[in-house]
Amino acid sequence: MSVLCSGYSRQCANQIHVNQDKFGGLRAYDSNHSEITLAVVADGVSLGYQGKYASYNTVLWLLEWASQYIPTHDFDIQTIAREIQIQMIKYNHQLNDYSDLHSDKDTCCTVCGVVTDGKQLLIFNAGDSRLYELSVNGQIRCMTQDDKAEDGYSIAMHIGGKNDEEIKLSFSADEYHADSRYILCSDGFYKRCNFAELSQPLFSCRSRAEIISTIEELTENLVQAGETDDITALVLARSG
Repeated sequence: MSVLCSGYSRQCANQIHVNQDKFGGLRAYDSNHSEITLAVVADGVSLGYQGKYASYNTVLWLLEWASQYIPTHDFDIQTIAREIQIQMIKYNHQLNDYSDLHSDKDTCCTVCGVVTDGKQLLIFNAGDSRLYELSVNGQIRCMTQDDKAEDGYSIAMHIGGKNDEEIKLSFSADEYHADSRYILCSDGFYKRCNFAELSQPLFSCRSRAEIISTIEELTENLVQAGETDDITALVLARSG
């Protein structure tokens, strides 16, 4: 079974900075010839230095790694989780080096991603970007927990700005439900999104172009409702 991966991102409505969100997806065949899809969303932390550098490069580095790793390995949830943890520690170190060279502020981002073979689903996140499952029966499930500080507001875990040994992504595994829609998104999307209203138009989509158009229309509605943050959503759906 093939998995469609389609996304849309919009800069914040008040145009105070460039878009600090980044998303990406990759499809590759593992060494056992199974089709594997990786999807990821990152949101640059605006109070740091060059949040866009952190989010853009974290996504690009991860996709570059996956393009080399997946074709040479069998898909195994536990193994790939360990490998992603190793990669995120590496990216954290690279972002810290960048911060040390250019600023006294941290360069960091949240990250939320999935890896699936169309049967199993590996979920990973750091920070408050999220993954939602929209079931065909109308149920809506948030599949991640925000990594927040004790104040319940500040981001407690992110990539960049941490000691390498402190980087502990949240990992979980689940069954991939072929009839569901999975949405990875930044907080600019989910804070005002009515997922119940999104379900019907999203389930009627049959192509990447239709998914993008649906998310783009909803994004415009979120802006009209007063959202000023960058807005990003990446959808996984069964092909056909």
